[in-house]
Amino acid sequence: MIDSRFSHLVVGVTDMDRALQFYRGLLGMDVVFDQSISGEPFDTALGSTSNQDGRVVGGLIGGLMVELLSLGATGPASPGRRPFRGNQNISLSVADLDATHGAVLDAGYRPEQEPFEISGVRMFFVKDPDGMPVEFIEFPGAARTSYELHRGTAPQNGERT
Repeated sequence: MIDSRFSHLVVGVTDMDRALQFYRGLLGMDVVFDQSISGEPFDTALGSTSNQDGRVVGGLIGGLMVELLSLGATGPASPGRRPFRGNQNISLSVADLDATHGAVLDAGYRPEQEPFEISGVRMFFVKDPDGMPVEFIEFPGAARTSYELHRGTAPQNGERT
């Protein structure tokens, strides 16, 4: 069994401003970070070869870290890829990504790619039996979640600021 803890949930959105009205306005999302993202590592994460540009906004909703990811109205279009809307993947934080990658291989599963890095954060994806991506992620330093990476401390259960 892999030693992991919950990091964040990724939700694909088609219009970030409209999504933020909902997630911030209605659900009270406390925005922790807001950044543009593009380039080869991002394309690797998406399984795309089309030089995607996107925007990711992460924040707390009732103590749970949620990352909204927008690729615009269409997102990557490739054969067999589901639309990039709604729940996209669960992210599990691990202390040793390389050992985790080995354990996944040893268990008979084939990750989508070798571990790769985006802005100092290393990750890889493997699909569950129904095709839902599970992300294994290793943060730099002592951080174990995207919240800790951006704010430096772990949130308390149900924390809102």
